[in-house]
Parts: sequence; structure tokens; C-alpha cells
Amino acid sequence: RNQELAHASDAPLRRTEQRTRWSIVVHHDVPRGRGTARIELGTRQGDAKDVVDQAIELATAAIGAPWSTPPAAAPAKVLVGDDTLAKTDLAAVAAALVTGAKHPPGASVQLAADVLRERVSVQAGSGFHTAWTATRLEARALVAAGGHSLDVVREARRLGDLEAELGGALAGAAGDLAMLGKAGAATPGRCAIILRADALLHGGGLGVWHVFADHASAETERQGLTRYRRGAVVAPNADTVAEPLTITSEGALDFGTLSAPIGDEGDAVRRFPVVERGVAVGLGLSVREAARRKTDPNGGVRNLVVSRGTWNETRPEGRVIEVRRLRSLSIDPFTADASLEIGLGLDGDKPFTGGTLRLDLIAALAHARRSATTLRRGPYLGPSALLLEGVELT
Repeated sequence: RNQELAHASDAPLRRTEQRTRWSIVVHHDVPRGRGTARIELGTRQGDAKDVVDQAIELATAAIGAPWSTPPAAAPAKVLVGDDTLAKTDLAAVAAALVTGAKHPPGASVQLAADVLRERVSVQAGSGFHTAWTATRLEARALVAAGGHSLDVVREARRLGDLEAELGGALAGAAGDLAMLGKAGAATPGRCAIILRADALLHGGGLGVWHVFADHASAETERQGLTRYRRGAVVAPNADTVAEPLTITSEGALDFGTLSAPIGDEGDAVRRFPVVERGVAVGLGLSVREAARRKTDPNGGVRNLVVSRGTWNETRPEGRVIEVRRLRSLSIDPFTADASLEIGLGLDGDKPFTGGTLRLDLIAALAHARRSATTLRRGPYLGPSALLLEGVELT
């Protein structure tokens, strides 16, 4: 990976960097099996011959069950580079993101931006070769008002996408800070929960939907460390609800932040279903796991496309809590038990902070009502809000 990286912040700080990064994968076959080692290194971190020798030694020490590398497949056809950044001064782009962002009134904003352009080349011992250009932009902000602050992180492959999201994200944070200043304590009890976008995707990436990436790991499934089983419903009655859940891993989603033509081990990235109408149907297959199952690798779980519902975001009768932001999200990767600590919520029209939701997250998501409005952010494409009924707030 030949990378050009530019950083800018309103500190003010400007920095540019050029670097080369290598990923070396070595398979060592002996009569009793195969050992594999992968080493990541940057420029001037060691002589190439020494690095390969080290990888061989590591592979030899990791001999396991035998398996053979499948023939190289055609890379996925996917767009991951912004043409407008092909020959642009990245430092100027990063600086413009920082200085051009609209700051909401009544709040202070500390903003930093990174812009990356890289040329990726893949060469296998079999003679397979491919290359592509990728771009990635990230903006991080601390928005403060009235003694409270919120973090805002947005990432995208294209400059226009990031610019379109950033202004609304800063304004949304300022609005939530105004509510935090008037927020009271949480009142425990049973209620319906509406998860808004910033709670749904807390921490960036896939947010609560990451539970399906964990449980669709072929390695974890083969070891029996997950309850996820292909051909079985993901949760009781998940296939009989009015709008059964469907999730697809789309590693070839144009400009998805987890999209790539080729995986980290040279495996071609493929689109595959993870859940289909409430039933687990697909697994993310690495090269090794696919070889052991005598099938083709698919690049693993990447961007998730979640089916929309028909819920028009009207509130049901009874007590309804709208969760706008989480303070923390903890998901057990094996049981799917999750703890959601509320940072800001609305109990009716009264703002509050604090309180915990403890959920069987797979069951909760499988039975949740999904909004008809689509949200695209980072590696996620799906409903912008969820309605979970019969939840206990503690």
C-alpha cells in the first residue's frame, strides 16, 4: 500500500505523510499440516529477506491441520476511490474540511480531519496480480455546550459524502447538548424503545448490527462458540414476524467504507446473505475456513445491508422512550447479550440521561420494527430507526 495521508485540525495543525505498508502472508506446508503467518510492516521496518524469514519461522511454529489455498478468483468490481481526489492536494482538502465546516450557534467545536489516498497492489506466488486506488476521509469533532460535550465521528470514501454528513452531524450534536442541559434522571420500568441513528450506530462502524458480524464468523461457528447456526432461525419466531429480518454482507458496495476488490489474504470479496427472512443462511469465509469446508472464500462479513420495514416512526400507545445517544455499548460476541448505557433519551418529551438496557441483541433486532427511511453511513445501509417493544429500562 503506497499511501498519502493529510491531517488538519483547528488547533491549528497541518501534517502530510507518505508511507509504504506491506502485508506479507506465508503458508508453510509440511507432511503433518500447514502453518500460516501474516506480518504487517511499514517503510524501513526491516530488510525484506529478514521479514520473510521471520514469517517462515512463525508459520513453522503454527503448524495445524492441512489445507490448500484455492485458485485466485476475479476481484470484485467495486468503486472505492473518489476521482475528485485523484490528483488533488490532500493537505488543502483536509484544511478545507476543517475551515469550511459550519459550526452550530451556541456550541464550540474542535474539529480534525484525515484524508487518505492509497495505491494498493496484490501479488501472489501463483502469479496472480491486481491493483486499485482507494480513498478514505474521516472527520472527528468534539462539540461542547453548557458544560456537556459529545463526540462526532464521520467517515466516507468520497469528499462529497463526508461534507454532506458533517454539517448535519454537528448541528444534531448541538441540539442534543441543549437537551442534555435540561436532562433529568432515568425512570426505570417497562416501555417501548426507539433507537435513533446515533444510538443505532454507536461507536461508528456497524453499531448494534455488529452482533451479526460476530455470529456470522465461520471460525467461531465451526468451534461451536456461537448460537448462530445456518438453516435455523436466529431467534424464536424470527421467521414468523410481520416483516422478517434480512441482512446481506455487501463487500462490493460502491464507496462502502469496508468495501474492497480483494480481502487481506488475497481472497476475492463477494456479496452473500447473512440472514434471510429471520433464518441464518450465510457465513463469512476466510481462505482457510473456506478450504476446510471445500467451498470458495467470500472475504468475510463487511458492509451490512439491512432490509427496511414499513414503520413510519409513529409512536405506539403507552410509555415510549426515544434513545438518541448511547454512553456505551457492550456486546458479548458469543451469547449476543448486550448492555446499552443511555447517554441521552426522551421519556415522552422529557430529556433524561442514564439508565441501562440489557438485551438479547439478536432477538431484539430480529423482532424490532424497522423504519421505512434508509440511512447510509460508513459500512451500514439500512433503516434509520428501530422500535423495540416490551423492553425493561433499569
